[in-house]
Amino acid sequence: MKLTDFTEKEQNEINGGLPEAEISDKEAADKIIALVPQEWIKAIPFFVRRHAVTKTIAKIADEHPDLYKAACLPGEIPESEREELRTIITDIFKEKMNKHKIIA
Repeated sequence: MKLTDFTEKEQNEINGGLPEAEISDKEAADKIIALVPQEWIKAIPFFVRRHAVTKTIAKIADEHPDLYKAACLPGEIPESEREELRTIITDIFKEKMNKHKIIA
């Protein structure tokens, strides 16, 4: 995907720098992002990838604080929470990738 594939408004936002969420626990974020198929992450254009990832993690932390807290614990995410997080994050990525016509 190239910059010209985006609308003029989106191009201006990209050129101005897309906002990123502050992630307090990088290890928890890494655990959650690891639940997304890596080919999906790589399909997101490099210039919006960090924005997409940080905003998704922040959304999960806001909307599902119990699951985010489970990811913040040391070690692996417990099985039930991991599967629930996997469903949530893949649904978010599917929705956003379809919206922006990104094919993984």
